[in-house]
Amino acid sequence: MKNDTIFAATRWVSGTVVLALVTAFVVLYFMPDRTGELFAWLITPNLSSMFLGAAYLGGAWILFQVAIGKYWHRVHAVFPAVTVFTIAMLIATIIHWDRFAHGNLAFFLWVFLYIVSPFLIPSLWIYNRRTDTHEPEASDVVVSATTRLVARIVGVGVILFIAAGFLFPAFPISIWPWTLTPLTARVLCGWLSVIGVSAWMLSSDSRWTAWRSILEGIFLAALLILTAIFLKPADLTTGIVNWFTGFLLIALVGMLTFYLRMESQRKKA
Repeated sequence: MKNDTIFAATRWVSGTVVLALVTAFVVLYFMPDRTGELFAWLITPNLSSMFLGAAYLGGAWILFQVAIGKYWHRVHAVFPAVTVFTIAMLIATIIHWDRFAHGNLAFFLWVFLYIVSPFLIPSLWIYNRRTDTHEPEASDVVVSATTRLVARIVGVGVILFIAAGFLFPAFPISIWPWTLTPLTARVLCGWLSVIGVSAWMLSSDSRWTAWRSILEGIFLAALLILTAIFLKPADLTTGIVNWFTGFLLIALVGMLTFYLRMESQRKKA
């Protein structure tokens, strides 16, 4: 069935996950002091909680496009990325089992989500990917080979970084601009894997429409993380001017410039 459709099962599962992600965003971003009672574990400092909340909303935006979208190719790359993320969360949960609030409802929802998702998400990807025609849309534009090579390099770099950080959390702990625990270090690496795997997947797809929603979600998450840094400067151990803030600013400007340029070309097409 080569009609680029998104099956109903894929839509319903994605829509359900969106509700969970938005709920997590509200708790983590706006109530970081209450994660011990409202989330699966107590997260400190507030910046770690807000980082995760921002990442959840970015993911929610992309999966919302799955729930309401018309074309599978626009969202296909996120499924392998989410698969890697959910596997990382399951492993982190097992390793740091004692850090979780075992009597908390949010903990049971967390465990359920990350036991089911590593199997459900790739199953949906395998189930739905057969509809991809591998053809551009009528008003599509081509992402250049140079840009795709850059995405491939970025993807490999991020994957190597997060693999090292997940296996050896002392590494990100030693360089991060705010205090991390081994658990939050691994969870942050899990979220960064979404960027790395998505970049790798998109580097093989020249259709701008396949990039668009994923870039929007990553931009939204990065913007919220940068906002959180300015809202909680006291949580930083290095001051606001540091490598991470600089990297975020460069990434945001680069993504916005690229997005606007591609959208301009698409409108002309």
